[in-house]
Amino acid sequence: MTVQTAMLVALCVAAAACTNGGGNLAEPSTGEGNTAAGQERKQISMFMGDSGLPYPDGIDPADNPYIRLVEDYANVDLSMEVPSAQDIQTKFNLMMSSAKLPDVVHTWFSEEAERNADNGAFIDLKSYYDNSPVVQRWVTPEMMELAKSKSGHYYRIPMPAVAAPQGKGVIARYDLVMKYNDGQWPATVDEWLSLLRKIKQAEPESVLMSSYVEGDIGLTFTFLPFFYWHGALPYTNRVQDGEVVSTFTLPEYKATVEIMKQLYDEGILDKEFATNDQAKYGANFQKNMLFMVNSANQYIPNNSPKFPSPEAEWQFAPALASYPAALKDSKYAQTKQQLPITAHGLYISSQSKDPDRAWKVIEGFASQELYDAIFWGKEGEDYDVVDGSKLPIEGQGLANPDKYYSLHLALLFGFDQRKEASIAAASQVLAPEELQRRLDGLAALDQEAAANGMDLTSFLEPSDEALLKTPEANKFITQTTVEAIMGAITMEQFDEKVNEFKSKYGFIQDEMTQFVQENKDRLRALGVKEIDW
Repeated sequence: MTVQTAMLVALCVAAAACTNGGGNLAEPSTGEGNTAAGQERKQISMFMGDSGLPYPDGIDPADNPYIRLVEDYANVDLSMEVPSAQDIQTKFNLMMSSAKLPDVVHTWFSEEAERNADNGAFIDLKSYYDNSPVVQRWVTPEMMELAKSKSGHYYRIPMPAVAAPQGKGVIARYDLVMKYNDGQWPATVDEWLSLLRKIKQAEPESVLMSSYVEGDIGLTFTFLPFFYWHGALPYTNRVQDGEVVSTFTLPEYKATVEIMKQLYDEGILDKEFATNDQAKYGANFQKNMLFMVNSANQYIPNNSPKFPSPEAEWQFAPALASYPAALKDSKYAQTKQQLPITAHGLYISSQSKDPDRAWKVIEGFASQELYDAIFWGKEGEDYDVVDGSKLPIEGQGLANPDKYYSLHLALLFGFDQRKEASIAAASQVLAPEELQRRLDGLAALDQEAAANGMDLTSFLEPSDEALLKTPEANKFITQTTVEAIMGAITMEQFDEKVNEFKSKYGFIQDEMTQFVQENKDRLRALGVKEIDW
C-alpha cells in the first residue's frame, strides 16, 4: 500500500486524539527458525516510514510492545528513524544523498531505492531469501520476481498485497447521500453537483471537498471524485488509440478543472485545499466532507469507532448510470487490478557491518509472533475464543486507537492481512445491512477490476531521466491545476500550460508508448488489457 492508500485511516486515528497505551502483549518466544537467539545482542539501525499511521503520544517507535517482538526475534536493539508520511520523501532523499545509510531501510519509493541500489546503496538479498522459510511464508518467489530490479537484482523484499480487495473508487458518506438525495445514489455528475449544492445550502459551514498536500502531490482524496468520473485522475496516464498520454493533457481533465473552479467559487471546495496539512485536512472531515477516491483495501469492514461521527457511514458509490459527455469512453472511469505486491519494501544497506543480523531484523517482521500481535493481539484483552473461533473484543485490537499504529509494522504480511479479524469484529458492531453494503461495494469494485485487467502502470520501466523528471512534472500539474481553479490563470492560459507540459515532459509518455509497443505480447500474457485500448 502506498502512503495515499493508508492516509485516511491515519487521519481517522489522529482525529480521535490518540494518547498513551500500546497494549500488553504476551512475552515472545524465541521465534520460528530463529538462529540469533543464542548470539550476542547487537545494535542495528533502521529507517522506516510510518505509512501514514502516526504514533500516539507517549509511544516510542524504538521501544513499544510490537517492535520489541522484532528486536527479540533478531536479538538486537534497534535505533530507529521513523519520519511521518508527510516528511518521508524529504527525509529519504536526504538520507540517500548523505551516503550514511542505516543497516535496514523501509520505503515505498521503490524506483528511487532501486536506482540508488544499482549505484551501490543496497545489497542483493536473494541468497538470504532462498534460505528463509520465515520470509517465504509470506513473500512468494513470484513476488520476488516482480520486485526484481531492471538490472536483475533482488534488492527489495516486497510487501504482499494478495489479501487486498481489488480496485479503487469513489467512497462517500452514505448517510449524507441518503439524507439529502431522497434515499438514492446520484446517477450522473450533474446529480452529484446538485447534491453538493443542496448540502451546502442546508449546512453552510460544511467543507464538502478539500485536498491534502503530500510531497510532490497536492491533489488528493476528497479533491478527486469528479476527475475519477472523467477518467482523468491527476498524475496518471491512459492508453488511448495505442498511445500512452498524460491525463493532464486531455479534454476530460480540462472539463473537470472547470467544474472544480465553479465549486471553488461557490465555496463548496475548501478555499485552503492547496495548502492543507494533515491536521487541517483531518479537521475538515468534521464538516461533512462528502466523498473521496480511495483504494478498496482501505475499507475492509472493522469495529473501529465511526469517523468523523457515530452516524457516519462510508460506502463505495455505484458506477454512474450516465457518464459526462466529455469522457471518451466509460472504461477510462473504471478501476483495474493491482499487483500482488506493493511499492513498500525492506532493504539492507551495503554499509551494514552485520548484514546477517540485519536480515534477522527483516525476518522479525515476518514472524508469527508479530503477526498475531498486530492482527489479533492478546487473548482475553483483544479477543476471546468462542467455539474455537477468535472473536475480537469491541474497541480492542486494531480497533483501539492506541494500538492501531502497529499496523504499519505489517511490512511483510501486508496491511490487508487484517481482513479476517476486521470483518469478524465488524459483524459484532455494525448493523447487518450496513456491513452487507460495504461487502457488496467491495465485491463490485473487485468484479470491475477483474474485467479491466492489470494496471499498466505496475509494469512500466521508466528511464532514469523519466524518474528524475516525474516529481517535477507532478509539481507542474499541481501548480497549474491550482492556479486555474483559483482563477490565477485563465483557461486559455491553462491550455498554454498544457502545451508547455507536453514540451517539457511529454518524453515520459513517449517512453511509455515505446515500452508498450515493444512488450505487447508479454503485457497481454500478464493480464494487461488496456494496452489494446
